[in-house]
This record gives sequence, C-alpha cells and structure tokens, in this order.
Amino acid sequence: MKTFRYAWRFLIRSKSYTAINIIGLALSLACTIILVRYIHRELLVNTHCTDAENVYIPLRDIDGNVFPGSVGADSGADTIYFQPEAIKERSNFITFCNDNVTIDEKPYAVQVLVADTAFFHFFNYPLKGKRMIAPEEALITRKFAKRVFGEKNPIGQIMEYSGGKHLTICGILDEPACKSSLTFDVVVNLNLKTRREWSRMYVELLRFMPGVDMNAINASSNVYRQTSQGFRIRYNFIPVSQLYWNKELAASGDDPEIWHYSSRSHILILTGVCLLLLLAGILNFINIYLVFMLRRSKEYGVKKVFGVQGRTLFMQLWTENALMISIALLLAWFFIEIFSGYANRLLDSDIPYTTFDSQLSLAVWVLLPLITTIYPFIKYNYLPPIISIRSIGGSRQSVATRTVFLFIQYSITLLLIILSLYFSSHLHFLQDTPPGFRTKGILYANLVPLSKTWYLESDEQKKKHWQDAQSIEQKLEECPFIEQWFRGEPSHCGILGAGGAGTSTLINDKDVKQNMMLMWVPLDFFKFYELQMKDNVLPDKIEGRNKYLVVMNEAAMKTFGYTKRDEAFIRGEKALWISMGMDGNIVEGGTSLMPVEAVIEDYYTGHLTAGKKPLVFMVSPSGGGSQYQIACKPGKEKELISYLKKTRQEIFNTEEFDHHWLEEDVQALYREDRRVSTVFTFFSAISIFISVLGLFGLSLFDIRQRYREIAIRKVNGAQLRNLYSILFRKYIWVIGGATLLTVPLSYYLIYIYTKDFVVKAPVSISIYVIAILIVAGISLGTLLWQVNKATRINPAKIMKTE
Repeated sequence: MKTFRYAWRFLIRSKSYTAINIIGLALSLACTIILVRYIHRELLVNTHCTDAENVYIPLRDIDGNVFPGSVGADSGADTIYFQPEAIKERSNFITFCNDNVTIDEKPYAVQVLVADTAFFHFFNYPLKGKRMIAPEEALITRKFAKRVFGEKNPIGQIMEYSGGKHLTICGILDEPACKSSLTFDVVVNLNLKTRREWSRMYVELLRFMPGVDMNAINASSNVYRQTSQGFRIRYNFIPVSQLYWNKELAASGDDPEIWHYSSRSHILILTGVCLLLLLAGILNFINIYLVFMLRRSKEYGVKKVFGVQGRTLFMQLWTENALMISIALLLAWFFIEIFSGYANRLLDSDIPYTTFDSQLSLAVWVLLPLITTIYPFIKYNYLPPIISIRSIGGSRQSVATRTVFLFIQYSITLLLIILSLYFSSHLHFLQDTPPGFRTKGILYANLVPLSKTWYLESDEQKKKHWQDAQSIEQKLEECPFIEQWFRGEPSHCGILGAGGAGTSTLINDKDVKQNMMLMWVPLDFFKFYELQMKDNVLPDKIEGRNKYLVVMNEAAMKTFGYTKRDEAFIRGEKALWISMGMDGNIVEGGTSLMPVEAVIEDYYTGHLTAGKKPLVFMVSPSGGGSQYQIACKPGKEKELISYLKKTRQEIFNTEEFDHHWLEEDVQALYREDRRVSTVFTFFSAISIFISVLGLFGLSLFDIRQRYREIAIRKVNGAQLRNLYSILFRKYIWVIGGATLLTVPLSYYLIYIYTKDFVVKAPVSISIYVIAILIVAGISLGTLLWQVNKATRINPAKIMKTE
C-alpha cells in the first residue's frame, strides 16, 4: 500500500508527463483493441460448426469452374475417394438466392437454405420453437421474422413456397455466436421435393472419422478425370474452417447474398497496422516515462546507497506503470464505446461484446506493465549509484536511448502515412478508371415473385406468373422515368462478374482449344450497357427458335489468334446448350462451328486489378427470370423507385421489392480496398497524434535541459538563427533517418501487395514527398513554440536559477 501511495503521489506531481503518457497510450490501446476484436471475430468464422476439424465440403472443379458440391456417381465422380466407414455423418443442402415466398398473400424475396435435418447436427443455431422434422415444416431467422411479422409470434404461421407448397413455420433461428459464411432467411426441408424436382446440385457436408488421412484423399481426388458426359472433373475436400477464406469460391462470386468470403491478405494488413500502432504507443509510453524518471535519478541513487534492493525498485516501477496503464485502459474502452458506431462502419462489421473483451483487457493489464517496466528497471537497477547521483539526465546514453525510441516512432508513423497515401491513391485510381460500360442509373429490381423451380409448377401457376410478368412489363413500357429495360437475372446476364459466366472449352476453325468465359445474354444487353462495337453490328431481332449469335471481345479474338472478324469461327468441345426439337427429339447445340457476328471493345468484368478478360457471348432474343435490369433517366431515380413500389402494390398487394443499383455493386467491388485505405488513413492520423504527444513531452524536457547552454550562447553573441539550428538539428536528423528507412521499406511492401495485380496505381514520388512534409511540418510546428520560447530567455535570469 505504501508503494501504491508513493507511485500515485509521484504521478500526480508530474501532471503534464502523466497526462501525455496516458492519453497517448489510451489512443494506441483503443485502436489496437478495435482491430484485435475485429480480427478475432474474422478468425472465428464458422466456429459454430461442431467438430469442425473433421467436417469437410467437397469442391467440384469442372473444366476450371469451382463450386461446392457433392461426391457421387450422379455428380460426375467416377472414383471412390474414401471408404464408406470413413464417414461418420453427412448432410446435403442447396441455396437459392433471391427466391420468393408468399405470406398472407404478400410476396417476399428471400434467401433460402434447403437442407436436410442433419444440417443442424453440423451447425449450432439458437432455436426458439421446435426443430424442423416434417417435409412441410420450415424455419425462419429472427431478422426475417421481425421484417414480416414485427413483434407477432410467427410460429404456426403458413407461408406458400414453390409449386404451391404450404409450409408451417415451426421455429425461429437466432444468429450464431460467431460470424457465419452462410446467411439465409428461410430454411426449407430438403425432403419437400425430390432431387430431380429441386434441379440443383447438392452441396454435401462430410464429417470424417478421426484419424482419416485427408491429404491422401485429396491427392487421389484432386486430379482431373474425363467423364462419360464429356467434361473433366476433380475434387478438393476443404475443411469448413477454410471455406470463408477460399479464393476460388470468392472469385466465382456465386450467390453473394448467401455465401460470404474474405481474404487472408486483408487480415494480415490489419494485423500489421495493429502491431505498428501498439508498438508506437508502447515506445511512446516508455520514452515519456523515462523522461520524467530522469527527474528522480538522484533519488534512486540515494535509495540504492541506503540498501534498496532490485525487488523493491521493480515493484515501485511496476506499480507506477500499472496505475497509468489501468487509467489508459479505462480511457481506451471509453473511446471504443464512444466511437463504436464509426468503427463498425469502418470495418463493415457489427462486433458484439463477448467474454473475449474481458480476456483481452486482462491480458493487456497483466502483460503491458511488465513490458513497459523491464527496460526502466534494467536501466536503473544495474546503474552504479554514483552515476545516478550525478544525474543521468544529460548522459549521452540516456539521450541516445530516447532518440532511438523517437526514431522508431517516426519510422512507424511515416510508414503508415506513406502506405495510407498509396492505398488512397490506388482506391481513387480504381474508382476513377472507366470500367468500359454504363454504370449510372442502372437498377436491378426483383419485380415478379417467381420461384427458382417455377418450371415444376402447374400450368395454372405458370399462366399466373406469365400474366404477372406481362402486367409488370406493360407498366415498365408506360413508365416515363425509364430509358430502356430487359428481363434477366444479374447473376446470370449482368455486366459484373461476367454475369456469373462459367468457363467452357471452345475450339476454333483451326482446332485451337481455349478455356474461356462464356456469357449468355439477351440481344438488348450490348445497347443497354453502352458497350462499343468494334466490328459489325447486331441485328435488331434474332429470328428462329433456340437461335444464338456469337459475339467476342477483342481479348478473346486475340486469344484465338484472329485479327479479322470474318475469319473467326468457334464451337464448343461439348454441347453448349440442349433443346427440344420440333420433332420432340433432344438437340445438342453449339457443337458445330459458328461465325462471330460482332466484336466489342474490352471492358472490366469485375475488380480492375484482375484486368480485362477474354469473353465470348451467346446472344439470345430475350432473357427470363424474376428480375429486371432497368436504365433510369438521369435524375429520376427516386421517382422510378416510387413508381415501381406503386406498381407492386397494384399487382401484388405489397410495395416491398428487392432492388439495388449497379453503382452500388461497382462500389462493393472495392469495399475491401476502401476499408484498407480508410483504416490506414485513420490510424495514421492516430499515430501522428501519438508521435506528436511523445515529441512534445521529449522536447519539453530536452529543451528545458539546455536552457543554461542557450543562455551562455546568447551571452557569447549567438543569433536566433544559430539557436534555431542547434535546437532543431537533432529532430531533423531523426526525421531524416526515419525517411531513409521507411522509403525503401514502404516501396517493398507496396510491391508485395500489388505484385499479382494486372492493373494498379503507379507508385508516385509525390506520396513520399507529401508524407515527409506532413511529418516534418507537424513535428517542427510542435517544436516551434518551445524552441521560440527557449531562444527568447533572459540569460541573466537563467544563470541565477540554473
């Protein structure tokens, strides 16, 4: 208790240094804790999966198209990759993005998970109500229940699903404790329909027995095999814990409203920022602490003469550090609470409070005082008392130590600023580069409540859907706010992500094979998105049933070795489409050479860093589906939405409909780039502030120590410019040294980050100049008033007091 009172009395006596230390450390801890909480949540994705280390999902790779699938003879597998006894449990599920259900005669667009009852043996979801057992039972999420029923209890309510199926809501699912890579609104029993009626490939969850050699299984399965259907296939079994980080699935972007992915490089970047900020805060803390300990150097020397042992000294130093760190930790959590909304928006994640927060705080409180105490303890414990009594404040070793710490702080700050400037420049480059197609005023609207398995419905239901579509399309034609529109799912015939295009093996007239992205689009697609025709134009109408025209972009022409459109012909290695002939026989299309009707300019199908890819388009007379792609007249966006809501109310008795703008989708492509840029900018500003606080504290002490020297120099005729040069010199050297270190280091880090980018912003010398000017300007500005005060001292007064 005596040690505690002594430590508190000393901290109160050194108010300015204590305040500087606590505020700097609190800001550093607040930023570090925010990032650590986010990183921790990302690393725990899908941990609601029980026995996760033994649960795997097979990824099917069919001719380069990778997606989650299942293993079986009906799935294209021709080899037994494991023995039946190796499987402890299995489950099958399907996902339907933007499906539809009807409740109280109102249609709702929903994300549907169709799963067997074993699915919930694999994943834990808090459940209110009873588990789904009967085929006609369904589960809904808490979020969807609130959206539709408000505060009313939805259990027992009926909703209509595909094919007139009436489902009883038997339970409500709450969010799992962790983040999930699979999100949905409604869970439907897989037994509601047969596998053929679902007409989708199942995704399989496999729980292997402990000890099964998955490396051996993957070595056997992850080899291309030719199937009897004419395509090549291979399998890669990945654990559920790695699903969220899978680059191939993230690149395909299938059902983005349901399946979610992230990048490990993003986590590594945030981890680096976190460590740099924590290091800057700790160094600043130790540096300032050493400064105001120098004021007690004689005191420690005298105590050691009178027999103070190392343990007593350590406890005193630890108590002082623990007190300041405790206050800084409380202040840090205050900052976190105040700015939690901004932090959640910054990181695009709602991070709840968990037991991990208390564990993290405890770890900081226990470890940080030990870390910050070690160096001061070693410095003073093993220093001879006579040196302490003579005052070590002006010793070269003490000055050098503080200078090194300040140098590291400035290096960290400069590095963060340079990287933030580059990432900001790179983001503006990505957003300002024209993608090669129209983005403004393009609306994607889910206007017709059409089930994903509409083709299995009765003739009466199909007629009703056709009439609804006709009514919607009549309203679209009459709308004064629409320039043009066409019917088609953005996930299949949209401009981004190549419209969900898969790769197909195409062969030209010279028998050259190329794996290439193949898109199926309506005739209006090119005019709608203002894609530029380079060679020839398409007809206004396509005549004939199951007739397709071929269009290539310039990159595809180059890939096939063509320079003239008239000479370009392609066909599929296997059937590109299958249709029913007039005689009732199955017709396989696309196996004969087809001429290229037109060539368009290249455009970016996704993130600019991936470059412009070769594309082949199969152009049909029209599209289909429940969604419409609408080009709005400039400035009429609000009026268009109001018009569509009114139309939905007239036809379907509800204003609600899912919609989003293409510009939002384009911005979403660069969400991660924007987050990285914002994170670096924000935390660079915090780092600058911490460094300025540290510089203020150090300069306050260092310049005060040189008052006598300044007075003597003034008496001997030193001019103001001479004094400015002497007092600024050390700090200029520190900034110069930090610049020499961080410029090549930052260039190397930028190179590592962008080495796989096809398109990237150039590394301009201006970002280095701006970073140096920012650091030098703020730092020298901080020093200026203290230096100015020191140069205007009265020599006579100083000589009397010093």
